[in-house]
Amino acid sequence: MTAATLARNAYHQSARTTASPRAVERQLLSKLTTAIVVAQKNRKADPPAFVRALGKNLEFWNVVAVDVASESNQLPVELRSQLFYLFEFTQHYTRKLISDEESSLDAEPLIEINQNIIRGLQGAEDIAST
Repeated sequence: MTAATLARNAYHQSARTTASPRAVERQLLSKLTTAIVVAQKNRKADPPAFVRALGKNLEFWNVVAVDVASESNQLPVELRSQLFYLFEFTQHYTRKLISDEESSLDAEPLIEINQNIIRGLQGAEDIAST
């Protein structure tokens, strides 16, 4: 392993440990969204990759649902409710996408939800840093 590789790995590890929870959530959601976009483009050629990308996204939303349903969650009740609704929609729509044998549906609604949450997390991060 070269010195540059070691330095890069150390930097990335440091960045991961110093990033705020919102930044970590934003980065994870960005990666999941990109994976869905790519998998959707290759859906007919590689259906299992599409299902995997949707599954990983749903795993994220399951974690969100458990977190916002927790009594110890500090978010405002209305926001918690809205996030839980997005989880329910994501869960329902993901199941429809996975069972859609004709590929008549696309993942755009899920991509849009994720992108809106990413923007919201970015805005919250900007406000918190001022």
